[in-house]
Amino acid sequence: MRHHLHLQKHRRWVRGAVGAAAVGAVLTFSLAAAARAQAPPPAPQPAPPVPEPAPQLQEPAPQPQTPPAPAEDPTRTPAGALTLFMASRDYKTIRELRSVMTPALQARYDHNSVSFNGKRGIRLAAFDFREGDVKPSGPKGTEARASVKTLWEEQGEAAELRVEAVRLTAREDGLWRVASLEKTSSDTLRFQDAVPGVTTLRMVLRAWQRKDLASARQQMSQAFLKKYEGRAGGQEALRALFATETSAGSAGQATRRAAYQIVSLDPQGTTGARAQVRLYETVPGRPTSIEGLRVAIGLVKKGPRWFLDAWD
Repeated sequence: MRHHLHLQKHRRWVRGAVGAAAVGAVLTFSLAAAARAQAPPPAPQPAPPVPEPAPQLQEPAPQPQTPPAPAEDPTRTPAGALTLFMASRDYKTIRELRSVMTPALQARYDHNSVSFNGKRGIRLAAFDFREGDVKPSGPKGTEARASVKTLWEEQGEAAELRVEAVRLTAREDGLWRVASLEKTSSDTLRFQDAVPGVTTLRMVLRAWQRKDLASARQQMSQAFLKKYEGRAGGQEALRALFATETSAGSAGQATRRAAYQIVSLDPQGTTGARAQVRLYETVPGRPTSIEGLRVAIGLVKKGPRWFLDAWD
């Protein structure tokens, strides 16, 4: 009986404690809600900064293009027209050559071009005239005359030296054209004598004209090679002799080896010979002095062959 009463009391105490706890929780929640209602609203957060757009790279304004100056027509002067005519006297530049002729001279060229370009295998190697002497003349200043020296070569050897008379006329537009070409004199330069050693001499000189040191070496005597190889700078001197120009062109312009001329070849005993030669160089496309550089060359015979033995 006592136990039953005690159990009922205990249950009433638990229900009371649970109710008090629930009331306390409700009161706490109500107080918190009231506090939140009375608290000021939170300050607004500042918006994140918007990144500024990257500056656009502006391309520089296009600069006005200056058109290239038109090339000066060389045929505006008689000397310029004559230079172009002489520089074009080759089968490779027929179009340029005919463009500097009058129609009448073109017809003559078409009929027979030998007097303009030479015979088969013979080519114009160099030309020379005084540019200051090629001036307009005549009552209206529409005509000019010139005397031109021309050197012709065959396989590198000078074959002929001509003097030619050229007449030029001016067109209505002021441009000059070659109206006539006449050969006034001619000298044969090719060496004609069948002298012992001349074949070797030609091979050496042809190697010089072509700047072919390897071919020239095959024609050199051992004594000649030792003369160059046995001294300081000898190899460079030998290369300069056969592989570079022997003189500078006018105004520092590059020159080319135009031709060689065998002036004489005289025997010295039974195993030697001495030659006098001229070496011609020219500035391509320009009038150049046709005097040549005089050189003495010695040959020596070793067995059945001749060799280059001296170059002075």
